[in-house]
Amino acid sequence: MLGFAILVTLLTMSDSCQEIRIKAKDGGVVLGRSMEFSDLRDYVNNYVVTEPSGTKHEAPRLPNCPGDPFTFSNRFKTITYKGTFRGEWLNTTADGINDAGLSASVLYFTDYAEYIDPSDIMGTACANSVPQTMVTTYILATYQTVEQVRSDLESGTFPAVWAGYDLGYVPPLHYNIIDKTGAGLVLEHVKGQGVKWYDNTVGVITNSPPYPWHMDNLRNYPRFQRNDNGREGFKYSSLGDDYSLAPQWTGSGLLGLPGDYTSPSRFVKAATFFHWLQHLPLLTTL
Repeated sequence: MLGFAILVTLLTMSDSCQEIRIKAKDGGVVLGRSMEFSDLRDYVNNYVVTEPSGTKHEAPRLPNCPGDPFTFSNRFKTITYKGTFRGEWLNTTADGINDAGLSASVLYFTDYAEYIDPSDIMGTACANSVPQTMVTTYILATYQTVEQVRSDLESGTFPAVWAGYDLGYVPPLHYNIIDKTGAGLVLEHVKGQGVKWYDNTVGVITNSPPYPWHMDNLRNYPRFQRNDNGREGFKYSSLGDDYSLAPQWTGSGLLGLPGDYTSPSRFVKAATFFHWLQHLPLLTTL
């Protein structure tokens, strides 16, 4: 069983996202994500869209690809989160899940994302390439499991990804893919490094920097725990007398937990809290 929830929040931050995956002891999996914008224009409208299997999708035309554009069709039923811009449907599928239990989400990857220039797609690549805005659409239409996505990435049969426009610019995106077992994969197109993918073992993703940086950053927080770190308090000596200022509150087990809204801090906080939620006995307790 896999559940999926989307929360769009209008806050003072801009372009901030995070997603978490919780897996209960009975095997149930729940996903949740936030999508925060400081300024969501009234000419951008958002919708939950259902598509039957067999739905056909067509990539935009490319300058050096004569003939018909690349097309693909849904192998599965899907529920996706999409929007319109000034009355026209956007290419981007922000989030979704198919009836095989596979989910895919996009999150902003500012200053690190880099895709193939559309003019560099030619020859045989024309028949297997999508803009970054359609990657989640393709994944939900095509795959049942994270392992299938990884296999195509490793073999080079996954489509080439080129820089497409939406909302009047090239959105910098990376992707989180989770299947019904809770297995996860982060897919990133990293400036100067090309296509990268990683097992999402912690079950959390936010924004920039790349996923391996976030995982290394967790090494800076090895001592967080659910219980308090003792009651001895702050000890000192003054004028020949010893003093001890014992804490009169709880929560010292999380002393130093980041509380700001930067992407690294949100990653650390989410990874810490949701690690403890893995101990839930049943999905129905959520």
